[in-house]
Amino acid sequence: MSEKLPCKTCGALILPTTALRTDGLCMPCKQGNRESLEKSKERARQQRAYDPQRAHWHHLVDRAHASEQAFASFTQEEKLYYAVSVLEGEVYNGGMHQFFSNSSGALYSEAVEGLKELGATQALALLQRAAQVLFGSQQPPVDRHERWQAMPLYPEDEMATLPDWSIELEEIDSAYWMDPDGLSEKLEAYLKNTGLLQPFEKPAS
Repeated sequence: MSEKLPCKTCGALILPTTALRTDGLCMPCKQGNRESLEKSKERARQQRAYDPQRAHWHHLVDRAHASEQAFASFTQEEKLYYAVSVLEGEVYNGGMHQFFSNSSGALYSEAVEGLKELGATQALALLQRAAQVLFGSQQPPVDRHERWQAMPLYPEDEMATLPDWSIELEEIDSAYWMDPDGLSEKLEAYLKNTGLLQPFEKPAS
């Protein structure tokens, strides 16, 4: 078997027949996607590495789903962090309508308080505006079925003209997705400043 040769660019070992066809480059370098491959490997490595913030989040989620009363046992700091994090996930996945129509809508009041605590004034204004679009002057009900009954419905006919409320909601979603408050950074700082993250941080080796 022929001895492999190093790629001219990255040093990866390749067959001499490949080197002849590619002017001494491995196929990823020849095709120009070596950098993206290396970035993917680095992302995978980081995901495998221990992340105290991710460990804390999994711990919160497991506790929240343990029973219907579990959320009530959270500390105030945990409630606010959890509510805002759930809001983030729902809105980025399917918009404000999804947040209010799913079980997450029960956390509206805690999300409002959490955004106030974080100083996320623009996200707060968008959330409250969405609540007004969907529920008018009424406070969004905690009960999911009551929220469904109070919320306007999308037309069943996909070809129908979208109602004004849904167009306004899309504008709110788009503004939220611009992340005007840098909410992820605020949440990370809140975790550290309140000491919520400390039990999950491993001592430096």
